Amino acid sequence: MKAARPIFIVGAPRSGTSITTWALGQHPNIQPMPETAWIASLAVGGYLSHIKGSERGRYSHLSNVEFPLAPFMERIGEAVDDIVHDVYAERCLRLYGPGAQSPDWRLSGKQLEHPMHVRRAGDEPKRRWIDGTPLNTFYVSALLKLFPHAQFIHNLRRPDEVATSLEGFDKVGAAPQALEQGLDTWIAHTDNAWHAERALGRDRAFRLDFNRIADEPEALFRELSAFLGEEFAPECLLPLERKVNSSEVEDKRGDNLERLRDSRVFRRAQAVYDAVAQHPAGEQPDAAALAVLERRLQDYCRDRSIL
Repeated sequence: MKAARPIFIVGAPRSGTSITTWALGQHPNIQPMPETAWIASLAVGGYLSHIKGSERGRYSHLSNVEFPLAPFMERIGEAVDDIVHDVYAERCLRLYGPGAQSPDWRLSGKQLEHPMHVRRAGDEPKRRWIDGTPLNTFYVSALLKLFPHAQFIHNLRRPDEVATSLEGFDKVGAAPQALEQGLDTWIAHTDNAWHAERALGRDRAFRLDFNRIADEPEALFRELSAFLGEEFAPECLLPLERKVNSSEVEDKRGDNLERLRDSRVFRRAQAVYDAVAQHPAGEQPDAAALAVLERRLQDYCRDRSIL
């Protein structure tokens, strides 16, 4: 069986993660997924389960035969990939009916008016899937254990823009965040995503500048397609015809910058942004950055148990 090669988008919320997921999800070989959370949860749970199964040396089931962590996690990853494809088949059935299983099926009628679909034709292979859950940013090390061949996209947006957007988060059905809280959120996500970039190197991690989604979408998605090893599909541009950035964010950002000018957390966020902008991933994976991600996973799991 060919190893799964999922695509994970990491970075701060309100950085175009959803629109990037939907845009790439129009590709014939890529399934778009709603935010999952369960995959990261299972990755951490698998990691904790291996610890539990190895904690008593020769008296524990896994450590009794020195069963390694890597194949244990990869087996779980295979099951996750199977479940993702099973759920996708059910989504297609519910959205389009049993006819969509035929290789001759195509979108038609009013369906064509909508730019975002989970399937556009019955003969699309859709072997890969993309998960744009911002929460995944904190569990890259665990996700890599499930999927050693996964690729990551880091959506990078300016901290003041993200904080301004999070301030109005209630308009999209989520809890709003005060400006400085939003900046803290941006710092935490961006620092982890930056370490993931460097840990993986340019073959496995792509830096996506948020402004390029609106300013040069075709050039951006041609680069993304090349990075993913997929042929460019013009259908990926269809969801981008909708406005990506709200004018309200632009209108409020100037006022917020004035309010934040003397804020310690804003200065810290700006320093992180400058460092990230000046130091993208290198050609080769950075072992030190990977060690940081691994240590953060271990710190998170310390004194935790699923039993």
